Amino acid sequence: MLTKDKMVETFRDLGIETGDSLIFHSSYRSLGEVEGGPAAVVDALLEAIGPNGNLMLPAFNYTRPLPHPYYDPAETPCRTGIIPETGRKFPGAVRSLHPTHSVAVIGPDAEELTKDHLEGRAFGIGSPIDRLAKRGGKVLLIGVGNITNSMIHVAEEYAEIPKASWHDPLPGIPVRLPDGTVVEHQLDTSPSCSSAFGGIEQALRWKGMIRDAKLNTSKLQLMAGQDVVECARAIMAKKADILLCTWPECKPCMGARQNLRQRGRL
Repeated sequence: MLTKDKMVETFRDLGIETGDSLIFHSSYRSLGEVEGGPAAVVDALLEAIGPNGNLMLPAFNYTRPLPHPYYDPAETPCRTGIIPETGRKFPGAVRSLHPTHSVAVIGPDAEELTKDHLEGRAFGIGSPIDRLAKRGGKVLLIGVGNITNSMIHVAEEYAEIPKASWHDPLPGIPVRLPDGTVVEHQLDTSPSCSSAFGGIEQALRWKGMIRDAKLNTSKLQLMAGQDVVECARAIMAKKADILLCTWPECKPCMGARQNLRQRGRL
């Protein structure tokens, strides 16, 4: 059985330090049996980063199905696994207001990291995940690959990849604000498809940007968020569609390729 102490020890050996700001993507099942359940994983991460660190949880509920009758940050469940769903309910957790791709943060800078998520694109420049990277934040993958690494969506924004959407036209979604007011937020294309994001791993490893460890049979990868952004941006500068999937029915990636051709980038 995996204990909290073992997780803390492994996280620290991997390179997670006191005071870190960290976003993680996870598969709870990959860890096997965990003493204390998913809450113990969140507790272990919080202990590893200490009271001055910030733990960012991907609290995405995605666009299918769209939240109804509105998105409520306090009540709408996330669909990114039981660890972030458990963590977003922790005392002191602050969840951003984006109706499909919110993040929740536990830490002293939670308000700063989650604010104004309705003012720009979900994974756009200046979004919560971009702000995390710019302050030296790290990305931890627990039992999942880079296909889940949302930092790559931020890199797409810097690389100006003109992605399309599964929805045509893009819908607006009602959002319930903390004061009870309901406003409508127009979705954007920055989340779209991540099916080909695994293609970045070779480039990251070639540059020595990934550190590895294991918890039971779960493979862990740790990398600096800004390394991910700059590496992905660099490979997209050489081949703009390198992180787009090739499934003919994928509207976001096929639409992006068409847009890139129209702009003379393919």
